[in-house]
Amino acid sequence: MKQCPNNQKIQENGCFILQKFANKNEDNRNKLKNLKGIKCVIKSMNNFPNNQDIQYKGCGALQNIGVNNENQIEIRNLKGIEPIIKSMNNFPNNQDIQENGCGALMNIAANNNESRIEIKNLKGIELIIKAMNNFPNNQDIQYCGCGALQNIAANDENKIEIRNLKGIEPIIKSMNNFPNNQDIQENGCGALKNISFNNENKIEIRNLKGIEPIIKSMNNFPNNQDIQKYGCGALQNIAANNNENEIEIRNLKGIEPIIKAMNNFPNNQDIQYKGCGALQNISFNDENQIEIRNLNGIESIKKAMNNFPNNQKIQENGKWALGRLQKN
Repeated sequence: MKQCPNNQKIQENGCFILQKFANKNEDNRNKLKNLKGIKCVIKSMNNFPNNQDIQYKGCGALQNIGVNNENQIEIRNLKGIEPIIKSMNNFPNNQDIQENGCGALMNIAANNNESRIEIKNLKGIELIIKAMNNFPNNQDIQYCGCGALQNIAANDENKIEIRNLKGIEPIIKSMNNFPNNQDIQENGCGALKNISFNNENKIEIRNLKGIEPIIKSMNNFPNNQDIQKYGCGALQNIAANNNENEIEIRNLKGIEPIIKAMNNFPNNQDIQYKGCGALQNISFNDENQIEIRNLNGIESIKKAMNNFPNNQKIQENGKWALGRLQKN
C-alpha cells in the first residue's frame, strides 16, 4: 500500500486484508498501529473517495482496528474520523458502507470523549441517524447505529444533539422491530441509558413509548447481564426527578424486572448499583413504594448492601431507597 499509493486494486485489497487481519485479534491490532497500517487505510480512503469498494473496506478496517483503545486515539490523531463520515455522506444508499461506517464510529467513540466531540462537529451523528432511518430492516446497521449513539451519548452535549436530530426514535423503533436480537437490545438499552441522563430526553423517551421496550428486553433476556445492567441504568435515569415516568414504569410492570435482575446477579456490582439506584428513584411515588415492598424489593436492596459493604455507590443508593421504603 505504501509503495503503490495510486493503484486502486492494491489499495482495495490492502484495506480488505487489514480489515481481516484486525478482526477479533488484539495482537494484530497493536501491530497495525506500530506498522503505520492505520495511516495507510486513511490515506487510501482520502485518495480514492469515489471508489466504493475502497470506502467500504476502509471503513471496515478502521472499525476492526478501532476496537483497541490506543488505536481509537491514533485514528482521531491521524484525522481518520473525517473520511469515514465523508464516505457515509457520499454513499447514503450503500448499505455496506453505512454498516461499516456506523460500526467504525461506534468503536472509535467507545472510550474517548474527544472523538465523540469530533464526530458531532463533523456532523457524524446526523449520518448515523439517517442510516438507521434509511435501512430499518438491516439488523447490522441497526446494531451498529444503536451502539454508535450509545457511545457518542456519553457526552452531555451529544445527548442534546441526538434529541434535536430526532435520534431517539430510531433506537426505539429498532428495539421494537427486532425484539429477539440480543445485540440490538443490548445496544438499544445502553443508548437509552446514556441519552436519558438529561431531563428533556427522558420525557421524550416516555412520549415515544421508549420505556416499554427496555422492560420487554429485560424480561426477554433475563440471563444477559449487559441487558440487565443497561436496563436497570436506563430505568434509573428515566425515573430520576420525574413522577410521570415513575408511574409509567410501574404501570408497565417495570419494577419487577429490576428486582429480578438484582436477585439473579447478586455478584454483579454494576447491576446492584443501578438496581438500587432505580428502586431509589422509583420509590418517590407512594404506590411504587407499595409495589416494591410487595415484590420483596427491600430484601434485594439489603442483600446488595450486605454483599458490597465497601461500594460507596451501592451503599448510598441503598440507604436512600430504604429510607423511603421503611418510613412507614
